Amino acid sequence: MTNRDKAIAPDLGSSLSSSGLTQARASAKNFNHWLISKALPLWSTAGFDARRGCFHERLDWSGGPVGAVPRRAMAQARQIYVFAHAAYLGWFPEGARLAEIALDSLLRDFRDGGGAMGGFAFSVDAEGAPVSKVRDAYAHAFILFALAWVYRLNGDSRLVAMADETIAFIDAHLEDRAHGGLFDQAPIEDRCKRQNPHMHLLESYLALEVAAPGKGYIERAKKLVALFQDRMFLADPGVLLEYFAQDWSAHPDAVKRRIFEPGHHFEWVWLLREYEKLSGEDLQFWIKRLDHSARGAGLSENGLVFDEVATDMSVLKNSHRIWPHTEGAKAAVARHLLGDADAASFASAMSDALLENFLDRPFEGGWIDQLDAARRPLVGYVPASSLYHLFLAGAELSRGFSSEERSAL
Repeated sequence: MTNRDKAIAPDLGSSLSSSGLTQARASAKNFNHWLISKALPLWSTAGFDARRGCFHERLDWSGGPVGAVPRRAMAQARQIYVFAHAAYLGWFPEGARLAEIALDSLLRDFRDGGGAMGGFAFSVDAEGAPVSKVRDAYAHAFILFALAWVYRLNGDSRLVAMADETIAFIDAHLEDRAHGGLFDQAPIEDRCKRQNPHMHLLESYLALEVAAPGKGYIERAKKLVALFQDRMFLADPGVLLEYFAQDWSAHPDAVKRRIFEPGHHFEWVWLLREYEKLSGEDLQFWIKRLDHSARGAGLSENGLVFDEVATDMSVLKNSHRIWPHTEGAKAAVARHLLGDADAASFASAMSDALLENFLDRPFEGGWIDQLDAARRPLVGYVPASSLYHLFLAGAELSRGFSSEERSAL
């Protein structure tokens, strides 16, 4: 490179960075316009069962509720979170009322004795009768998340007490005291472990720490981060594994022991950065390795995120769920706010991929949940549970690329 080239290079880099930032702001604006003007109104009306005071589990391809499927505690908690956060940001004020009504129905229908200390059933039918009384770790993580956000919205101290009771249930019935971490459910049927419930429990502890600091939630988060570092993350080749034996050794299934999901890599990038901000710890080594593996091996030629990749970086599932793209956008916001020059362009690519491939199909405000390699729909309904991913991505895109909206955190 000549001296003249060296002199020009910084200006060129600045120009590219400025262009990426401009596009990211435009993409974030388009995405959030869809979210606020279409998705939230849809799920507050067609997606809400006013008679029972809870959210429908899914909509059919004409936009009507599918009533004959069980309603999961996880999906209810996610929707409660969405509308509480939307009200908190001032994006959808009616969300406060819906979140509180739906939380009341969650407490009414999913507890079958003993309050939160008895845990929450996995699913009920359209009339609130239990379908599955299993106590699911993943669902309980989201119940904590919903409680944190409704408390942040309305300040009702009973919700913090309820969160602490729910945590006590998790400790007593879902924790593996011999090897650490969580079993998937109680009663225990499979003693093998998954990283996914731990990831969302970390998310919930971080939300509780922000909502009600100084009550020990950050210490609980710290233990989960240590579990990630010591047990879940495979330093060579730098991937987060999905499945493990009970003692955190290799999963007995030869296929499962090799799986990582790029979407979960992106999700952990965002979570570890959120933990960094609250704890003061430096987790950049893991953040960078996760992001490098996900972007290096997790993207198809058309820019969509693969569902599953193997530890040798070969593609295991050449299909594309909607949620990994939202997590890619969140991870890009985290990197952008850390000063990563190319993060804005990736955030734009992820939000544009959502708009171009998944959203406003098969009706306005809806989405296709999963596509095959040829971008054909693999799911014939619109699941409520995806709105959690979409909304949190929108909140983060606004935080990262708009100075006009109230901060999401």
